[in-house]
Order: sequence, then C-alpha cells, then structure tokens
Amino acid sequence: MKANLKNAKPVTAASKPSAILGTYEGESMDTTITNNNGLDITSEVIEVVLDSDDYARGIEYGWFIGFLGHPADPNCMDFQQGCIVLKEMKLLPNGKVHAKFDLVNTPVGQIVKTFIDAGVKFGISIRGAGDIVDQSVDPDTFVFRGFDLVSFPAFPDSIPEFKEIAASTNIETQKKYKAVCAAVKTNLGSITSASTIDVIQSQFAKQSDEYKMLEARKQELESAPEVVVADESIDIRDQKIEAMTQLYLDTLQQASVLAAQLEKSRQSAASITSASRRKIAALERITASQLQDALSGLDAVTAAHDRMRDKNAILSAQVADLKKSNLIYKQKAETHSSELKKKDKVIASLQSELRETVTASSKIKSSASNLGDNNKQLQQELRQCRANLRSYQKAYASMYGAALGVDPGPLSISASTSVSELQELVAGATNTANMPSTVMVEPVYIADDEDDGNLATL
Repeated sequence: MKANLKNAKPVTAASKPSAILGTYEGESMDTTITNNNGLDITSEVIEVVLDSDDYARGIEYGWFIGFLGHPADPNCMDFQQGCIVLKEMKLLPNGKVHAKFDLVNTPVGQIVKTFIDAGVKFGISIRGAGDIVDQSVDPDTFVFRGFDLVSFPAFPDSIPEFKEIAASTNIETQKKYKAVCAAVKTNLGSITSASTIDVIQSQFAKQSDEYKMLEARKQELESAPEVVVADESIDIRDQKIEAMTQLYLDTLQQASVLAAQLEKSRQSAASITSASRRKIAALERITASQLQDALSGLDAVTAAHDRMRDKNAILSAQVADLKKSNLIYKQKAETHSSELKKKDKVIASLQSELRETVTASSKIKSSASNLGDNNKQLQQELRQCRANLRSYQKAYASMYGAALGVDPGPLSISASTSVSELQELVAGATNTANMPSTVMVEPVYIADDEDDGNLATL
C-alpha cells in the first residue's frame, strides 16, 4: 500500500559529520623523469608494487594512510597526524602514475581543507624505503608505504585535483545539503519508484547515510508484493504525489545535468589551468635552468677573466723585470762591447808593436851579428894596438932613459901603465954608467882616435 505523505512522520537521525571531506585525484608521479631529489623511480618499481599482495591488502583495508608533509620514519604509525587515504593507483602507458585519495575528516584533514579553501594546492609525494643503485631505486628492495601531501613535490607536475564532496565546510553548501537530506528523510517512505530512488541516489556519496537509506528503501520496494487499492481517491492522490515527485525528480535531474555540466566546465577549466600552470612551471624551470647555466657560465667566464687578469698582471710584472734585466744586460753588453773594442785596439796595437818588435829584433839580431864581426875585428886590432903600445912604451922608456942618462933595464910595464908612471920608473933607475949621452928630444903628443880620449906621450 502506498504511503500517505500527509500522515508520514519525518525520519530523524543523529546528525554527524561526514568522514570524507573530499577527494584528490590525478597525476602523483612520473616514472620517465628524474625527480628534484635526483632519484629515478622507474615504472618497474611501480609495477612490482601493483603486483604485490601487500598493495592489494593495503588498498582493501585502507592501510596506505598519508600525512601532511613527509614523516621522518617511512613506516610512521602516528595516525592522529593522518589526513589522506589511498583508494587506487594505476600506471598509465605514458609512464605517469594516476592515483585517487580520500581527504579524511581528521584534525589535520580539517587543516588541509582550510588551506584548500584559502587557495592552497598541495602536491603529492610517494613515501617508501629501498636501496639506491646509481641514483635509481631498486625495485626488489623498495617498500611502498603510500603518499603524503606536500608543498614543492619532488615530481613538479604531481599536483592532483581536489574535489569537494557535498558535505563540505562551506556554510551555504552545508545548508543546501542539509535541506536536501531532510527532504529525503521526510519523504523517503512516500517514494514508491526504484528508478526515482536511483536518480536521488546519484546525488549522494556511497559512504553517506542518505545513500544507504535510499538503497535500503529501493531494496524494500523491489522485494515488496504489488498491492492493488480500489479507492479511487487514494489513486488520484497517489497519482498527484507521483506526478509531484516526478516533477521534483525531473527538476533534480535537470539540476544534476547542470551540475554535471558545471563540474565538467570546472574540470575543463581546472585542467586548462593545471596544464597552463605546468607549462608555466616548465617554462620557469627551463628559464631558471638556462638562467642558472648562463649565470654559471658568466661566473666561470668572470673567474677565468679574473685568473687571466691575475696571470697578465704577473706576466706584465715579469716582462717589466725582464725588460729591466735586458736593459742591464744590454748596458753590460754595450760596456763589454766597448771594452772589447778597446781591448781589440790594444790587441791590434800590441800586435803592431809585436810586429815592430819582431822586426826590430830581427834588425837587432842582424846588427848583433854585424857587431860580433866588428867586435872580433876590434879585438884583433886591440891586441895589435896593445902589442904596439908595449913596443912604444919600451922604446919610449929607452929613449927617456937615454935622455936622463940612465939605463932603465927591464921594467914592469903593461898597456895600462901611464906615461907619468913610466917616467917615474925610468927616472928611478940608478945605473947610468953605460948610458950614452943623447940629445934631449921634446915629447910628441899623439891623439889616439881609437882610444877613449886619453893622450899618450912619446
């Protein structure tokens, strides 16, 4: 029997907040690039994780709980600080990892939601532990523990989109949502069409109480036998209620279509914004990298220029020292050259004198040879002169003795005996008996040109 909306009592239930504040979904890492930490997490690592029993059980039981910021311990169990739960993860053909997370209604989740409402877009970063071989994670030793919300993610484009569920922290949205929930609870018993319940159910999350209530009502309708009522007034009234309900459902469906279009537009805008942001970020990274390379190159060139300048200064100082040394050496060389010229002149003069000396020596030798001959002749003449002198002395002595009337007899005379000495020797003779008287003859003085100027008297 169809329920009477007029007499229907509202269904009340304890109001409680939803456990899920929203969902994160999108790119969570890229196995084709080296992340900002300098590590390579290859697709083989993710394939090993997805094929493991630990991953299947972790997804089933919701064990991959993430935190706001990486905890120090990869195996952290401080779930009071948790905020997201991994729901699914898959490796796309392009090497990127797509994942979906629930933002749970914990104190940290509320903090995250507040940041989201303030415009913060968190990135996502994988958490785990394993061996590093040549800056690449070893697939056989890697232990996967989930993802965490971070700022400045290691993979620059790992910024999944956040989608808020109906029970949000927005006050106006909460009011509208609560009004819809109240209407569903009040009129749930009056809904007799399973298709109508399907349309209403599409407006709620599967984990919500309203969805579960609608699901229970649908099963009740599908299992209940059809009841025929003869009361025409009740049929008319039920038809009106059905028509009003259908009108309401049509309105809801139109609103759902518009909401879907709006959400699609938002997603498209978000996708365009994300793509633009990624492109801008990529351009910023490329520009920053190029700028950094240029600055590094400029620093290297500046350093090289400074080194070259220092070397040039040192070389200039060395060149100046060499110039001074060369000037000193040049002056010394010029001095030496001048001295050598003087010495050459002296040598030339000495050589000339030597030649003259040799010539003079030859002449002297020739003269000495001639003098030797002359000397011999003179010595011979000298001997003859001495012999003649002795003869003259003896004759003179005889003549002088005759003049004096004495006989000198043998006298000891020599070539060196002077005339006065000879006269004294003759005068000193005492034997005059046998001396003939002779006439006195005056002595004659003869100059001897060959002597040294002495005069001899005869």
